Amino acid sequence: MLIDIKVMEFASRQKCIEHYQNQFPNLPRYMVEMALEYDLQTSKRLTNKQKRQQKQTLKEHKALRGSMNDQFKEAMESGKPLEIDCAKIVKGSDYKLPPFVKGYINVDGKDVAQSLHTNTIEEIKDKN
Repeated sequence: MLIDIKVMEFASRQKCIEHYQNQFPNLPRYMVEMALEYDLQTSKRLTNKQKRQQKQTLKEHKALRGSMNDQFKEAMESGKPLEIDCAKIVKGSDYKLPPFVKGYINVDGKDVAQSLHTNTIEEIKDKN
């Protein structure tokens, strides 16, 4: 159950708790207090400077997202490969698998399990 404490402002903490206890009679008091504490911790009011900074970063993110979408569209239309930080986007036909060198891709879970099984069988035989 979600209690939205931000809806109203109260004169005191006690009035707030009483209001929500009357609204939700089956809810234990400690849960109402926990919801109030959580709300008080997470709902700090922003200063005007912080609001302006958030708005500016939001504008920057939108501009960056737009330019990246343009790069994607251009690369898809022209068919040229595109490198972005750590990812390289190429056509499926141009993709080459990396070489399968021993230890490069380690898929030895089955082999290890089998060797453990054979080792335990050998140990049991040695004890007898």
